Amino acid sequence: MSESDLAEMRTQADRLGFDLPESILEEILETATAGEEHAAASVRTSEGAGHRSEDEENALLAVFDEPRVRTDSGPLFGKTLAVKDNIAVSDLEMTCGSAAYSVVPSFTAPAVDRLLEAGAGLVGKANMEPFAMGPTGEFSDFGHVTNPIDPDIVAGGSSSGSAAAVAAGTVDVALGSDTGGSIRIPSACCGIVGVKPSHRLVPRNGFVDFAPSLDTIGPMTRDVSTAASALAAMAGRDPLDPTSADRSVALETLEDLDDVDGLTVGIPDTPFERASDEVADAVRTVTDRLSTLGIETESVELDLGDTEAAYLNIGAAEFSWLVSGNGVTRGQGTGYDETLRQAFESAREAGLGEHVARRILPPAFLDMTSGGASYAAAREEGLAFSARLETAFEAVDALVTPTLRVRPPAVETVTTRADLLPILGNTAPFNIAGTPAVTVPVTSVDGLPVSAQAVAPQFEDARALRVARALERVAD
Repeated sequence: MSESDLAEMRTQADRLGFDLPESILEEILETATAGEEHAAASVRTSEGAGHRSEDEENALLAVFDEPRVRTDSGPLFGKTLAVKDNIAVSDLEMTCGSAAYSVVPSFTAPAVDRLLEAGAGLVGKANMEPFAMGPTGEFSDFGHVTNPIDPDIVAGGSSSGSAAAVAAGTVDVALGSDTGGSIRIPSACCGIVGVKPSHRLVPRNGFVDFAPSLDTIGPMTRDVSTAASALAAMAGRDPLDPTSADRSVALETLEDLDDVDGLTVGIPDTPFERASDEVADAVRTVTDRLSTLGIETESVELDLGDTEAAYLNIGAAEFSWLVSGNGVTRGQGTGYDETLRQAFESAREAGLGEHVARRILPPAFLDMTSGGASYAAAREEGLAFSARLETAFEAVDALVTPTLRVRPPAVETVTTRADLLPILGNTAPFNIAGTPAVTVPVTSVDGLPVSAQAVAPQFEDARALRVARALERVAD
């Protein structure tokens, strides 16, 4: 026990309002030090299995020589799986797309574990933007990810490797994470299906958070049916994630997905008005065909407000809190793992990099200097939007919007905060609301994919998938 440690304990006690004698502080410090020693002893430092992938798109990082299959049956048997590199897989190095972060987990996240139980064969880990920050796929410390459709167009992010691996046919299913569009944006750029589940539907234990109040884990596939099977396998409560919901997604067959007769789908005004004319017109052309499947469409009001700025402020503030706690979610967080915490601490000491700093520091600085007022204002903006969304759902069963407001952008063109808004402006609002959203490629403009997004009320993920399947059926 050092004098400096005792002085720090006194400072903490004074800050929290505890007026304690020196003897009690020494006793408390001994307890704290013993816990620190136990934590250090539990950290795993072994080398991971697998090797660096050499795929053409740079979509994958650490991969096994052969897919690891746990069972020879199940709805995903015969399907290959890649996992975004911020989700734990036992014995495979996890980097979060950052050269500063490296850990070999001793356990597999339940979201992955459940897919293996459903028959999927695990190929390895997918490349990503550092700490899931960035909508283009250009900034991974392990090299940018190439879009299989056109190398001059961004692959999207932050689940860039997951999208590219699926689009290239390297794997059948990939897991991504979505904080403001990080599943749906790369899926739209690469012309595949991407599912952002309801917040809390899929457990996040074993996942490195970006913003816990917004984060979700979801599947990315080439068709809605496979996505539905994957989400059904992943959903449900996990005891090590107290935030996870005791919910399921009951979609057993393709016939279940095709059961849309009588649904009413709203076409919201603002998400189309803020999109480019070519994208808005292309998506409207496809939604007009939904009536051939027995779906009624009607225009609805949905003011997005300033949800883009609200998302950026919420995400930056929550990540800055995670950084200060070395990746530990305070309050009602997911299961704690000392190995992941220590890896985050090491990354913090090494430096998280300029890309992360540029995304996080401006809103985090505003949050700090305003005494939390900017975060509170962003939350108020989000609550107001959620109320407007609930009103819209009183009139319709689901919504369809363009996923991106523009065509997938060219590489090296998204350089300012203003450049982000056309990419995430239609996706981030539904992270704030916690509702399910599924993106589906529906047509193309000048050879580039244009996608539509099906949105349903929270925990009505099956309904969102049904509408997504309907869009898939009437797509060009």
